[in-house]
Amino acid sequence: MTESNGFVEITIIKKVQFDMGVGVRTVNDSATSPKDYEHYDETIQFKKRDEEHKIRINIVDDEEWNPDLEFYVELYDPTQEGNPRLPGDDTRCKVTILDEDFPGTLGFEVTSAACNHRQKKVDVRIVRSEGADGIIECMVKTEDFSADNKLSNAQQFTNYMPKEEKLKFLHGETEKIFTVELVQGMENADDKSQEST
Repeated sequence: MTESNGFVEITIIKKVQFDMGVGVRTVNDSATSPKDYEHYDETIQFKKRDEEHKIRINIVDDEEWNPDLEFYVELYDPTQEGNPRLPGDDTRCKVTILDEDFPGTLGFEVTSAACNHRQKKVDVRIVRSEGADGIIECMVKTEDFSADNKLSNAQQFTNYMPKEEKLKFLHGETEKIFTVELVQGMENADDKSQEST
């Protein structure tokens, strides 16, 4: 069931032909009460001719993205000490909460950027698209354009300062700026290389 439904309905089937009481309770798993759903623990009284009974468990619909979460609904004996779960594979039901919110995807606004020798820095924009629910993080780092030693390719420490940074996008945040410092004197170094040719 999806989180936005607000509740899940469970049907308990009675397989015996006499009056009885059965306990029904929720059990935490990756979904926990009261954060993700409303805890349920009641004793249901079946009459002899009753065949089924429906219960409703409320689900918390928040605005932030979560992975799919699970909890259990199980039947137990309310008359025994410790209220043990009833025997059988069909006395426990797993409920999966599907979150329809989406954290979005991260990427560069543009895949190439130009700068001149007089700039002290260059700003690279990372954008979050197709959703902005919850908190997500990514690592961003600089790398030389290629491994060879061509003058036409910028190199760390010579032309720019290497940088590695973890960017955190808060709930609703859709963009971040990654700033790379350029090495001063880059223009002079380029001029000298041109004079020597």
